Amino acid sequence: MERLLKVIEGELVRHLDPEVREVLQVGNYIVSSGGKRIRPILTLLTCIALGGDDSKVHPLAVGIEYIHVASLLHDDVVDGADTRRGKPSANLVFGNEMCVLTGDYMYAKALWLYSVYGDMKSIQIVSKAVMDMAQGQVLELKSIENVIDERTYFDIIDKKTGVLFGASMAVGALMAGREDYEEFYRIGVRIGRAFQLVDDALDYVGSQEKLGKPVGNDLKEGKCTYPLISVLDKLDIKNVKNLLKNRDTTWLRQKVIELGGVENTYRKAKVETDQALEDLYRIAGKDAVEILSPLIISIVKRER
Repeated sequence: MERLLKVIEGELVRHLDPEVREVLQVGNYIVSSGGKRIRPILTLLTCIALGGDDSKVHPLAVGIEYIHVASLLHDDVVDGADTRRGKPSANLVFGNEMCVLTGDYMYAKALWLYSVYGDMKSIQIVSKAVMDMAQGQVLELKSIENVIDERTYFDIIDKKTGVLFGASMAVGALMAGREDYEEFYRIGVRIGRAFQLVDDALDYVGSQEKLGKPVGNDLKEGKCTYPLISVLDKLDIKNVKNLLKNRDTTWLRQKVIELGGVENTYRKAKVETDQALEDLYRIAGKDAVEILSPLIISIVKRER
């Protein structure tokens, strides 16, 4: 994975070539802020695991990461965030307008890469992912300060997070010549679910130093995520609604931890990754699982 990470970092910089200096500044700022690059690595590893030539997929993996970066730029504007990956968020440094427009540029750049280096099916996969991501963000906005059920929560995170993981695997499979790439898409969505579940758990018990953003942000923003949802039957729903609405969440966060909400979330994440690995074994075999399992398992065990 180290080799692939080095390749991706180099390609991210190489393909970021806007003519307007300010767009380049914002793009470089967010790209150089670091990140795990899980999605593009997932694309490349999927291709490799299925016997494909990953060198042909490098620009498409970069496109996946550009889509992710664009979504971060837009999300930080929507959320009014002031930190990202341990440093001031791009919207705080450059302003909301510049970040929205740079995000638009990076979405378009990703699609341009797919039009040049991919095929029509790959363009359809990532275009649908972007459409779903936008709708997921809208669904999350609608849920703010509301108590939601598990079904609504998974609908939100599957669209907001899962679909890009799905696209990452589907593109890798497609470029390796697999006609059953939609099966890999579904596996990727499961992996994305696990990723978001762990993210939501870390928001309760992680450290700001490791996360690169304040802990407890979700509750402070009025978001009802899985740790809370999993213990709602042990809480007064009316009280929870009032606490979310008033953003008075210190007691609620501690109570969710005491009631086992974080452990419930990690268990659910493991269920998702276990099922993803089982499905992967069924359609791709032992060798593919051996190549992809370290990355998939690391998602549940990460601390940031």
